[in-house]
Amino acid sequence: MHRGNWFRILLCAAVLCGTSACIGAVDRADFEDRIRTRGGGLVSALPEAAVAALGRELGVTDPTVNVMLLTAPNSSGFRLVLNNQPAQVTRFLSGGDFTAREPTVRLRVRPPGPARTMDDYSFTLGDLSAPTPARVSAFDDLDAENFTIGEVPGLSRIEDIVDTARTRSGIPDGQVTALVVSRFGRDIRIVANIVSARSEAVAEFDHTGAFLRAQQV
Repeated sequence: MHRGNWFRILLCAAVLCGTSACIGAVDRADFEDRIRTRGGGLVSALPEAAVAALGRELGVTDPTVNVMLLTAPNSSGFRLVLNNQPAQVTRFLSGGDFTAREPTVRLRVRPPGPARTMDDYSFTLGDLSAPTPARVSAFDDLDAENFTIGEVPGLSRIEDIVDTARTRSGIPDGQVTALVVSRFGRDIRIVANIVSARSEAVAEFDHTGAFLRAQQV
């Protein structure tokens, strides 16, 4: 996907004004601020394009994933704080730099072949990175942790998830900096991180994108 197409995705995500208005009437600083507030480009087209690129790379139609992380350009404040945070999410996040200048999808993936092989990929502005091998412990229960993208129809509702997360977080000026998708026990959840200058919260959704709960941390 060309960079120009990704700019149009961000433009749609901003929800700048009415359908008859145009970007030319909006100050650039105001435009960028609205992009950040709206989720920094966290829209359904982002994981859709990432998964399509990954599927072409792996030669599969429904990739098997351990963790998926969507980060916005304002993701420098991202940290996931949950009492029941699963081990695979903790492993994935440990030691990583998740700051982003552009909307980015990061995935830990089980490629076709050896069952205990895992690779990390990132997808930014239409470009899929080369795979980076991920270390797997003999104690990691990958069969219980992994899921297929087809099991998460909520990935087609990212705009609704971002809006609901901001509303239910109780933080009026909060921004969604990241979304994490992984198994929490037997269930697959989508977790949003919402931050402001003074507060932080997480909002949890099920695999369909239905809201479950929110808590300030």
